Amino acid sequence: MERVRALIAGVGVVVVLFGGVTLLRVLSRFLRAAAWFAETVALFAFALLLGYLTYRVLWGGSDDPRVH
Repeated sequence: MERVRALIAGVGVVVVLFGGVTLLRVLSRFLRAAAWFAETVALFAFALLLGYLTYRVLWGGSDDPRVH
């Protein structure tokens, strides 16, 4: 009976260690992908803002509807 308990405990330790490492690997890859996506979206938004500001400066228009 003691051997069975020791075997079950040993298998449990293997499952926890292997599962823990696998879980950490999956989480780190997911977080890396999420950070890459957020960086891409932020860079695109920044480029849009700069493009719009450049357009407004070069066009020389005004947001005032009375001025045409």
